[in-house]
Amino acid sequence: MELYTFYVFLSIIVMPDGELKSLVRNVVECPPVKLVEEMHEPRMATGEIVDWSATCLHAELPLKIPQGLKT
Repeated sequence: MELYTFYVFLSIIVMPDGELKSLVRNVVECPPVKLVEEMHEPRMATGEIVDWSATCLHAELPLKIPQGLKT
């Protein structure tokens, strides 16, 4: 097993009917805070969403990756 480093972007939005929607993506690097705000704030201003929160996590996990799939 080898230790692999990942960055995971997580966004949670609250819809007007109270439904929670989430987006989780493995990313090469964490996006700048300003960019994340620019993605969500206009949707709040129009009432498309009620609220949002986002974070980006650095994770290191021991994984068994088949030899042919290693980069």
